[in-house]
Amino acid sequence: MRSKISTNQVDEYIDKLTPEKQLLAQAVRQIINQTAAHLEECVRWENPCYFFYGPVCYFASSRSGLHFGFFRGKELSDTHRRLVSRNGQLPHIKLRTLEDIDEEYFSDLVRQAVQLNQN
Repeated sequence: MRSKISTNQVDEYIDKLTPEKQLLAQAVRQIINQTAAHLEECVRWENPCYFFYGPVCYFASSRSGLHFGFFRGKELSDTHRRLVSRNGQLPHIKLRTLEDIDEEYFSDLVRQAVQLNQN
């Protein structure tokens, strides 16, 4: 169950981003919430994170945009092969523009990540 404190923390995180990154963050957040509304949303490790029986996914500001990542990303079926992981980073998708966002693909990854945590 979401608490108002958690939501406000994520709102505050997004408000501190540049306008371009705010658009990316809002789009990713909307996809996550539409796909799995039951996830707990909060700020952990200085980034918005989503939990259900453990951590599921997150988004984070990067130098050139936003990263949309998955805590168990190596176990996901990445049909588009967009998940990257370097230097010990969690698997993530790099987002620079709204055109980089694929709602159907991202929703599928979120559903898979939730399913992994339920098993």
